[in-house]
Amino acid sequence: MKVLVVEDDYSSRELLKICIEKEGYQCQTANDGMDGFNMFKKYNPDLIISDVRMPNMNGIELLESIRKISKEVIIVFITGHGTEELALQALQLGANNYIKKPVDISEIRTLTNRYYDVIKSKAIQSNIVDLIKHREIEIEIDSDMNLVQSLANYLAEKTGNYFDSKEKMRIELGINELLINAIEHGNWEISYEEKNKALLEDRISDLYTSKREDPVTANKKVSVKFRQSEKFCEWIITDEGKGFDWMTIYNPLDIQLSKMNGRGILLSKLQFDELEYIGNGNAVRLKKYFNK
Repeated sequence: MKVLVVEDDYSSRELLKICIEKEGYQCQTANDGMDGFNMFKKYNPDLIISDVRMPNMNGIELLESIRKISKEVIIVFITGHGTEELALQALQLGANNYIKKPVDISEIRTLTNRYYDVIKSKAIQSNIVDLIKHREIEIEIDSDMNLVQSLANYLAEKTGNYFDSKEKMRIELGINELLINAIEHGNWEISYEEKNKALLEDRISDLYTSKREDPVTANKKVSVKFRQSEKFCEWIITDEGKGFDWMTIYNPLDIQLSKMNGRGILLSKLQFDELEYIGNGNAVRLKKYFNK
């Protein structure tokens, strides 16, 4: 995977480069937005990690310029204190995620590895585009993080030719986030605080292993019902957890913007035309219309 880091602060730029290369990925850097745009055209990266506030061309301008050329490259922004509005604007304009300063190395590691799985999955799969007018699929999986990316990719590709590659990528990333939420917070009952602590201590794999081996959480399933009609696609993701008080989710900016694992709902909501929780919160319905 090729990664481009666009950051005007030298120390931050080099730290990110070292971290990314340590994970085994190629990495190039740029010291401002204009340099980043030129490097993007030359380097053709799979993933871009960029600061929002930079000289010559800021992150929003960089995003808009890149999206005119490529709809598929994954773009993650780095935002500082007081730039939450910019983060939301970037997501609405086509960014895929964001990281809050000060940058946590474990967060970079988690994100790059997750997006590597996305890119790798696309590279090895080739589905025939179809014109099916109606279909229903029901899938049930174990609480296995190794299945999440393949399932998200499968469900996005099953939309046929109704969405372009950019929209399919957004659908895939949104479903990915909600499947992870269903396993982590639904079936495994991992709190945001518990996950944050595990990430900071670099023991998220150990936490996952303990949940897989715990007799209370080990055998819980996640089901996905997919329905395609002539006007829209709909997904219902259901876990076997206790649920949560989804009525408290009102303003997207209130959804823990400063924490990576508190943003799944917000990131997913921006990918679909409708998102609603059902019952006690252990099921979520997503809907995306054709040609909207």
